[in-house]
Amino acid sequence: MKYVCKHCSKVYEASASLWRCECGASLWCDFFATFRKKDIDSSDLTMWRYSKAYPLTRDQITVSYNEGLTPLARTDWDGLNLLIKMDCLMPSGSFKDRGVAMVINYLRTQGVKHITEDSSGNAGASNAAYAALAGIRCDIYVPAGAAEGKLMQTRLYNARMHAVSGSRDAVAQAAQQDPEGGVYAGHNWHPFFVQGTKSAAYEMWEQNGFKAPEAVVSAVGNGSTLVGMYLGFSELLASGEISRMPRLYGIQAENCNTIARAFNGESLDYEVKPTIAEGISLYRPSKVDEVVCMARESGGAILSVSEEEIASALLQAGSRGFCIEPTTAASFAGVNKLRQSGDLAKGESVGVTLSGTGLKATAAITEIMNAKNYNR
Repeated sequence: MKYVCKHCSKVYEASASLWRCECGASLWCDFFATFRKKDIDSSDLTMWRYSKAYPLTRDQITVSYNEGLTPLARTDWDGLNLLIKMDCLMPSGSFKDRGVAMVINYLRTQGVKHITEDSSGNAGASNAAYAALAGIRCDIYVPAGAAEGKLMQTRLYNARMHAVSGSRDAVAQAAQQDPEGGVYAGHNWHPFFVQGTKSAAYEMWEQNGFKAPEAVVSAVGNGSTLVGMYLGFSELLASGEISRMPRLYGIQAENCNTIARAFNGESLDYEVKPTIAEGISLYRPSKVDEVVCMARESGGAILSVSEEEIASALLQAGSRGFCIEPTTAASFAGVNKLRQSGDLAKGESVGVTLSGTGLKATAAITEIMNAKNYNR
């Protein structure tokens, strides 16, 4: 396996300790699958039924909760046929398990015994869970003052946590420079991570009668969901299994919207404000140019939604039976905005990923419900 940099074109031999190019850009697996319907292992009721589409072979997957193949729910949403990927039902409660499972299994093939990650939310919990299952030591670096409720799950999995003062970048740097030599498994950087998230595209294709939806809408922080959809559907298109690429729309919170600004040619020097969609609050994403290019190439876009739009969409989804965290609600807010603008037309099928369960954010959701006098 080789890694390639899309910015400077440098090529590297893959290794456990390598996760970023010398030029500072992200690295990507030099891998593009040819995959056809006949390649599905129908006896395997997990994301690994598509193992021929991955850079790891099935026998290299030794750490698994039998993750994936989450339900694809359907609902009418203002005339749209929403295909809702229930990744809130993944083993640790978020879509991050798709990418983390791929990374942890790769690192285990390399003999890694100790990993680090920077996160105070879903990624930290996912890494801690898979490390615990694998018997790998796990150190999670978190922002000082992070809400205890968000850290409980990581602590329960017995990961060691380190609170870091300063910016979010400072937290990442601390994880990357672990004094005890832990291998950095950062979900925003590791090349194998998006090779795992693309499994959602394969599942959506199969569960939708082996058809791609007209569009897919994803909340975007670093963009791993959108990137995964792009990679998976691109492989299916090249393999002749679908006839067109779905339009890919990335949704950001207005209070932290670096990728949306890049898409629209706006200044990236701006004041970041807190957002209830904490999971996509990332000022310096590692794949800005790539995410912008993928959205544009698919005929989609990157757009921003307000805090009010996110909160309203969360309650709207709840009234349909979906308990989602505020980060996921940004996707539904984006669906509303795209429907109003006409970018999503009546009758179209639109994929949306429920990236995390609302049970991880009960305090924040209760606050939103009380502020809006919802169901009182």
